[in-house]
Amino acid sequence: MPDYRTVPANTHRQFRRIRRPRRFHRTERRLPSGLLLKEYEFLSEDRKGKTLLFFTDLHLRFSLTRNLFGGGGPPFWRGSGWIASALREATEMLHPDYLLFGGDLVTYTECYPAAMRMMAELRAPGGCFAVPGNWDKRRRRWLPFREIERRYEQAGWRLLVNEEVRDDALLIYGTDDYKIGIPRVYDTRAKTGFRVLLSHNPDTVAELPEEEIGPFDLALCGHTHGGQIRLPGFGALRASSRYWKRFEYGFYERKGGNTAMIVSSGIGATWIPVRIHCPPEAVLVRF
Repeated sequence: MPDYRTVPANTHRQFRRIRRPRRFHRTERRLPSGLLLKEYEFLSEDRKGKTLLFFTDLHLRFSLTRNLFGGGGPPFWRGSGWIASALREATEMLHPDYLLFGGDLVTYTECYPAAMRMMAELRAPGGCFAVPGNWDKRRRRWLPFREIERRYEQAGWRLLVNEEVRDDALLIYGTDDYKIGIPRVYDTRAKTGFRVLLSHNPDTVAELPEEEIGPFDLALCGHTHGGQIRLPGFGALRASSRYWKRFEYGFYERKGGNTAMIVSSGIGATWIPVRIHCPPEAVLVRF
């Protein structure tokens, strides 16, 4: 269930979507696979040259997923085939220092073996880290969550559930899922380095009180799929958020603070196996 903590009124209104980030330089390009790459460059001397690659919402299924009017990428795919090759190509081309996954790995439990083979092929020198999504937590009916954690570990990934990892350059804090879990952020104010909050659902970030969200420089989220079906000039027809279109997709900055948030459209599809005007993407953050 969601975390029903008492939070300040209208905390979600502290974030606003913007086209031109203040502290980030944003560009985008297509990789040879057709995967859309959103690039954000953050000016930082002490972490200069470091990169992290974020991808989310794979929703692997063996049935057909269509990609219509996306301006690139495959017109359809099945299983992990194209997704695996696209992510492998991205890591080989971009050489990220860290790999971050935002949750919702599979649609059906039977897809876990193929999904974990794919994840095991992805490597980064600084480590590979993930958070659970609501579909991952929902799979507990057929597969205990501890077994899911064990499979991530065998594939070389660490699943973060309300906990952090850090080195001299970066602190990464991963939260539990908003819909099927209790996301909490414990004290990070005394920690040094660039601080990244990894959360499957942007609603978690939007509802965090000042003392919890304030220390973070950047939050990376998915879950909404950018609406999955978008209309030119309007955007998402629907978004899986209690705030509807407010956090559907894009770059956000927190009013009166230094926290930025990127909501990615992800790669896969759920409620209907089709993406329209919403190409699959990954996010690269450079320092």
